[in-house]
Amino acid sequence: MKAAQLVAPRKWQMIDLEKPRASVGNMLVRLERVALCGTDKPFFCGLSPSYPMEPGASGHEGLGVVESCPSGKFQEGDRVILWGFDRGLFQEYVLAPDVLAPEHGCIMLPGDFDLEVGLMSQLLGTVIHSFFKLGNVINQQVVVLGQGSVGQLFNATLRNLGAKYIIGVDPLVHKLEVAPKMGATHTINPGERDVEEAVREITGGEMADIVVEAIGHEETLNMCAPLLRRNGTLIYFGVPDKDNHEGVLRVNFREIFTRELRVITTVGPNPQRDYTTAMDWITQGRLDVRPIISHVLPFEQIQQAFEMAFDRPAEHRALKVVLKF
Repeated sequence: MKAAQLVAPRKWQMIDLEKPRASVGNMLVRLERVALCGTDKPFFCGLSPSYPMEPGASGHEGLGVVESCPSGKFQEGDRVILWGFDRGLFQEYVLAPDVLAPEHGCIMLPGDFDLEVGLMSQLLGTVIHSFFKLGNVINQQVVVLGQGSVGQLFNATLRNLGAKYIIGVDPLVHKLEVAPKMGATHTINPGERDVEEAVREITGGEMADIVVEAIGHEETLNMCAPLLRRNGTLIYFGVPDKDNHEGVLRVNFREIFTRELRVITTVGPNPQRDYTTAMDWITQGRLDVRPIISHVLPFEQIQQAFEMAFDRPAEHRALKVVLKF
């Protein structure tokens, strides 16, 4: 089978591996789609502890078709969103547990999903996961720092749940152009306007009730507190490994402390609850994920896909890049 291996920073290589075999408790899944995620970027850019990385790493957003399930819990031909697997998903086959427990195992997909659209229910599920911790959103004023695919799905979820203002912040123009389609009521380009000043103007001086950090940089984390009103809520979603592999960030905690802010960290998810909720929202037409799917490329073009997504996103207007097998 074909697999992609990150052999050095910014260098993918296609290799051949032996196809794995299903066994009791582990079914064989043939990958159909796998998406690039912002958490793949640090490894591509050189923040892995060592290279070459394991074949298939660090792919983790994928769906595929069950080829063999010895236990019979899944049937051959079942299409699943992968959750729990034995190797990175940038390869043609993986083994996945056949359990059906609430917090483990693969999630069945309806048969009428477009594959790229169906795959987005995985990422949307991780966003929805954070809202179980949040409480009321109706009439809240919210800033979303980062308008990548995660930030855009926060926009859409906030719109579904009744937020008053959804203010998307990003330095890339093409992402700001997509933001209103996904629910943003306002957009701010930090290269053109002072973000704090703009948020103060939009909110009439009240500042935000909620700020979502959907990037994962030290700089953007420290932008959050000044944008919040006293007793506001900071949702930290961005995985903190963009500046160093260890995820160590220097935080101006005094700002958080003196404003008495509530900080919610969220990484999740609970797949049976969160992914299925996301699938329901998509199939019921509550939101359209298509505006964030910017590219679908053959798996063999993984090098080009990573360069488009992480080295030259403005040039290619890249948002969510998907690889097809």
